[in-house]
Amino acid sequence: MSLTTRRRRAPFVGLALLAAVTLAGCAGIPGSGSVQPGLTDINQAEQLVQFSAFGPTAGASQEELVRGFLTAANSPGDDYSVAREYLTPEYASQWDPYFGVLIWEGSRPYRQDGDAAGMLSLSVVAEVDPIGKLLPTEAGESTELRFEFTRRGSEWRISSAPAGVILDRSTFEAIWSQHQLIFLGPGDRPVADTRWFLSRAALSTEIVGALIEGPSKRFEQVVRTGFPQGVTLTKAAVPVESGLARVDLKGEGLSNPQAQQEMLTQLQGSLHAVPGVSRVELLVDGTPVRDATGPASPAAPVPAGAKLAGSVDGRFGVVTAAGVEPITGVTAAVEALHGDAVALSRSKTVAAVRGDQGMSIVEDGFTAVIDTREGLLPPSVDDDLWAWSVSAADPGAVKVAAPAGTQHELDAPWLDGLDVRAVRVSPGGSLLGALVSQGAKSYVLVGGIARDPDGTPTALTPEADIEMWATGEAIDFDWIDGQRFVALTRQSNAGKVTVGGTGMFAIEQGSVPDAVEIFGGGNRTQLRVLTASGELYAPQGASGWQRVIADMELLAKRG
Repeated sequence: MSLTTRRRRAPFVGLALLAAVTLAGCAGIPGSGSVQPGLTDINQAEQLVQFSAFGPTAGASQEELVRGFLTAANSPGDDYSVAREYLTPEYASQWDPYFGVLIWEGSRPYRQDGDAAGMLSLSVVAEVDPIGKLLPTEAGESTELRFEFTRRGSEWRISSAPAGVILDRSTFEAIWSQHQLIFLGPGDRPVADTRWFLSRAALSTEIVGALIEGPSKRFEQVVRTGFPQGVTLTKAAVPVESGLARVDLKGEGLSNPQAQQEMLTQLQGSLHAVPGVSRVELLVDGTPVRDATGPASPAAPVPAGAKLAGSVDGRFGVVTAAGVEPITGVTAAVEALHGDAVALSRSKTVAAVRGDQGMSIVEDGFTAVIDTREGLLPPSVDDDLWAWSVSAADPGAVKVAAPAGTQHELDAPWLDGLDVRAVRVSPGGSLLGALVSQGAKSYVLVGGIARDPDGTPTALTPEADIEMWATGEAIDFDWIDGQRFVALTRQSNAGKVTVGGTGMFAIEQGSVPDAVEIFGGGNRTQLRVLTASGELYAPQGASGWQRVIADMELLAKRG
């Protein structure tokens, strides 16, 4: 993996140096770190799903200690006290279970490495960093973790192990849960940042703490928070009584009505999925804020523009059961350009068209060429009506243009030198996703988009994360909604459909023969796949596909 494609791995770098972990791929957990204090209120730390944990048995072998230690780490009760019984007293005070999670599937072969060390091999599928961000790892690669042992009397104990916890996927999904932290984008649009948290009674407290801490490093250029700097919880926890989560804050700037409303919006959108929370109340130093109590509910979603558009029998427009409905100010211009790739804004007022002259932007019948580079990829049009154009020959230079004639270039260094097959802007316009081909494998890179208050894109984040791996050569990519996306990759003569998202596990959704293009739609039922012969397929059942149109000439992306 090249430096330009490698995702940020700072929390996990220490593993290779400090725990002597051998990586066959790019995954790992660090081998050291300071001990994080557990919650002082043990009742707050109780998991909603409990796993039994047992300490080491007398005369346990080194391998039995390793396997027992990993099983005991399924139970974080009392600051992982049972798991610490497998460690020497000195190392028990150093081991940091809060440094991240390594998630694996399959078998766990173990081999001895000398008299006082052993190596555990894992097929790692994802890792979670200290702030709860989940990133997938490259499929098929093995990670080896080193454990060292010291005798205490007649018993072996672990004297060195990776920091963080190591969980199989089923256990991870049973005791951790995915939540959307809501921040504010341009125009105060809600923007979700996917995080994972232990499913325990302290979940509300941890989510509010993450909101106070602010967006992750990748998001800090993209979104803002309504929580003033230096604000803290008045008490150590967010109590939930009869469905009401009472968030009591202290600090400067809390008397600002706008900040109060923004904080409430973020709290309502971020706490709605917490079990037992139905309402949120905001307090300042113990005093309820007037008009700052409301239902815990998801932030209003960005409309995904699910209606299909394209060309059938030479006519371009919105495709319905009755035929093709022309789009005022767009249809005639698109048809005149004879393009082979079209993106239509969700408002249906602006289109970007790739044709013989290059990339053109269309609005109210007016057409202007915005990019004449070779190897142009299919375009994208964001919700602020900016057209996005990328050349496969120089993907790091992203051109954006507005219908009024404004044009400029954004730098995407994380795309330089890659085999990029598709680039798309997410609904809401906060993320830029790119499908990259790497031989027999493909992956989706996602970076953030910084904008002025009026929605003008001003910069891309200097780094991006690999948010999904898929087998097969990359074909096409589209967003489903503001967090989920779908990729189309080639396996033999079929196009395999894989659904993923930021901070999510990928799900394979079957395949369609001779597939060449994918349409995200807005939800799974509205996914569409176009074949080289013009057949359009829709989902059927869990992973099947059925033909719905036999002679579609062009499939237009929405957004």
